[in-house]
Amino acid sequence: MTIRPAQRFDPTLKPHLVNGGRVEETEAGWRMILPPCAPDAYSDAQLDDYDHGQPRAFVNHPPRALRVRARFSHDRGALKGTAGFGFWNHPFSREGDVIAPPRNLWFFFGSQESDLRVVPGVAGHGFKAALLNTPPLPVSAGGRAGPLTRMVNRAANLALRARPLARLAMAAGRRLVHARERLLDEPVPDLRDWHEYEIDWTASRAVLRVDGRVVLDAPRPPPGPLGFVAWIDNYRATAADGQYAWGTVETHETQWLEVA
Repeated sequence: MTIRPAQRFDPTLKPHLVNGGRVEETEAGWRMILPPCAPDAYSDAQLDDYDHGQPRAFVNHPPRALRVRARFSHDRGALKGTAGFGFWNHPFSREGDVIAPPRNLWFFFGSQESDLRVVPGVAGHGFKAALLNTPPLPVSAGGRAGPLTRMVNRAANLALRARPLARLAMAAGRRLVHARERLLDEPVPDLRDWHEYEIDWTASRAVLRVDGRVVLDAPRPPPGPLGFVAWIDNYRATAADGQYAWGTVETHETQWLEVA
């Protein structure tokens, strides 16, 4: 049964579906299902608690706690695109343009087609516990980006897409952001198995756990507000070695993320 707003478990959650993605209610929660995807078409199956119009309004502030049981249809070598659950500020357009300073606190998977090297020494793909906190830019009283913010965003997007400038733009960005990541190969050896995931988010610290074990304990988390999101899509992204690119991945099988 494809659901409308998820009244049974949480009336604030609603599906966001693109190009055949669907969300089905299960005995314990929801299954987000991605159909086989063409290499040039974006598909998404998502649950979130915010509207997708601009400016986006988010409702989650610290202190906040999240408890999720989750499993995936495929393990790391076969799962394609991106997937995960947690909190973020939806800072990118579908085409990869930066529209807000990126902030997140979540469990994130990116397949081998992606190369998002945010933290030195941590691979640009795989299943991770991650935190990203970028300083804010000025906004108007109505929450919309002011002239300075629009100018900075426009310059950043141009620099990221200009190969000679991209490396410098990324280096400058890494100095501004506070980022922490940990690959979860050991505590989650097989993504197809059920595991318990926790995020404890306070104003000064974030602690992420898998099956009760701390996998990331970091200061300076994003201050909020952020939106809750759980999703699976066929995105791929590169932000490494002076390259910045977004696209989609072909998938030959139905994939899903189930959360409880």
